[in-house]
Amino acid sequence: MSYLALYRQWRPQRLGEIVGQRHVTETLRNALVTGKVSHAYLFCGPRGTGKTSTAKVLARAINCPEQQRGEPCNQCRNCREIQSGATMDVIEIDAASNRGIDEIRELRENIKFFPSRGSKRIYIVDEVHMLTNEAFNALLKTLEEPPGHVVFVLATTEPHKVPLTILSRCQRFDFRPIPGELIAERLEEVADKSDFRVDGAAVRAITRAAGGSLRDALSVLDQALLLSGGAPVTTEMVHSILGTVREDVLSALAAGLAEKRTADVIKMVADIAAEGKDLHLLAGELAEYLRHLLVIMLTPEGAGETAFAAPQEESPLRRFNRNTLVRAIDLLVEAEQSMRRSAHPRVLLELALVRAMDDSGGAVPDNLLARIERLEQALLKGGQTGNNSSSSVQPAPHRSPVDNPRLQVDEKPSQTGNTRGNRRGKRDDRPANDQDLKNESGSPEKPRFEPEPGEPGAGALRLTQAEPDKIRERGEPASITASGGEIAPKAGLKNKEDAQKSGAAEDTARYSVEQIRKWWPDMLDALKKKSPAAYTYLYQAWPAEIKDRCLVLGVPSGDVFLKQMVEDAANRELLAETLHSFTRSTWQVRCGFYDAPPPGWGEKNSQLGSEGAISLFQGEEVPLEEDLDKN
Repeated sequence: MSYLALYRQWRPQRLGEIVGQRHVTETLRNALVTGKVSHAYLFCGPRGTGKTSTAKVLARAINCPEQQRGEPCNQCRNCREIQSGATMDVIEIDAASNRGIDEIRELRENIKFFPSRGSKRIYIVDEVHMLTNEAFNALLKTLEEPPGHVVFVLATTEPHKVPLTILSRCQRFDFRPIPGELIAERLEEVADKSDFRVDGAAVRAITRAAGGSLRDALSVLDQALLLSGGAPVTTEMVHSILGTVREDVLSALAAGLAEKRTADVIKMVADIAAEGKDLHLLAGELAEYLRHLLVIMLTPEGAGETAFAAPQEESPLRRFNRNTLVRAIDLLVEAEQSMRRSAHPRVLLELALVRAMDDSGGAVPDNLLARIERLEQALLKGGQTGNNSSSSVQPAPHRSPVDNPRLQVDEKPSQTGNTRGNRRGKRDDRPANDQDLKNESGSPEKPRFEPEPGEPGAGALRLTQAEPDKIRERGEPASITASGGEIAPKAGLKNKEDAQKSGAAEDTARYSVEQIRKWWPDMLDALKKKSPAAYTYLYQAWPAEIKDRCLVLGVPSGDVFLKQMVEDAANRELLAETLHSFTRSTWQVRCGFYDAPPPGWGEKNSQLGSEGAISLFQGEEVPLEEDLDKN
């Protein structure tokens, strides 16, 4: 007898032997027991999950005269003939190679014949989504009202390609990917009953590579058995077949990421590439391994994770925190997608790993905003607890990390000590950095402001822990004067609450259209990362004016299409979110026709440079044919 592959040797012969599809087998068993077998079934799901096997078991159970509790006996003549394919009562059709209308017409002519031995004639149509539209239309009437002795079983991996008119005429069963623990149990059962020796780590590696397909797992095991030559199947054999890396290598890479050993991580990637491993698979496996660590971190019981071994308590992997893991997984998934269409996948993988170990790259804008808010609260508290003295601090308005202007003080002393005519601190529109926000005392409750050396007023303004008595006891907002310590209360505001209300009311109004234009390139860069399509339209518009907390974008007069795309709800919402991230204010976005953009605007934005085009379309620069000919 010729050799049979493992997945054929161990094909389920009863409904109870089908792995991981109990919701399907129980329904079919009850239909067989009660005699309520439908005229058409649709089995859909991923490959290797038991669709065709279930169809064959169902065909035997329908025609088995010795059926017991919905299970075929597999001993009678009908069952044996169906198993060997020697009967005319069960007909299998491959729709991928018999997809035309002529084949369906032939089927319609043949279904009028009664079964030869069994009670039903079963047609199993595999990969039914491959039929042409004409073939589907020819099948409609037959599928809706077939003869009483005919049962159709349709199987497909892509149910979305099957017309709704076909779906509505069938009982649909969705086969799910088989859980990893069930695949591992099945592999161990096959190995025990066949006297094969397989390591537990090799079973985990096969299960992880199978991706929910039991047939794929049995095929890999079959190939590993041939490679072993009778010896035990080891993890190295499985990885050599699949082109993947061992679990200990993944653990070492993850430990390098946790301890931020950049040189070791890059060296490990180089060693893996030298072995001829697929780096695209490495990125996916490492992302899956980090996901495994994240699940174990979030759920102590591990949520049934069996693909990888759990790390030990003293393992360096325990040094990961949740934010670091989430960032690393995000970078690896993004790199894996980009590596598919890149000519330099190794570069993308190494960049993703380096960024995952970069502390500065993981800074979250919300953390920076929280620091600013604590600083403002400390200033407000200082204004409430101080006494009537000569130095005061104006509470900073609520601003975003992008809009954190520095305080500048005029060197010229004021003419009067405590007057409202004193010059107040001017603001510079330069974006803030971490140095601007650092508190030298290390405490967010007692901040210290000092102008940078060389700036106007350097040394004229200083608020330290030793000078709380120089702040007003009343909660009135005050301004910093140039004379080095006079308080100028803001007229019309009686307490801190009034000041906050006034600041909120003027939160959006304090931003001029010139300031928005200055930030516009940075806003477009941030928006491009979220939606390149929206960027292509908003790049052609410009901030025209601000009206009642509404940013009006300008487009050339007569360009109706561009105006419609800019006014698209999704694009406006995306721009409003970007504006909010820059200004911490709520904005509305509108669009209008204008004769021309501001002076000098067209010179900066009329053309898209080569670097911008490469970044936008994620392409790469290639030499021209003329340059190649010269070389």
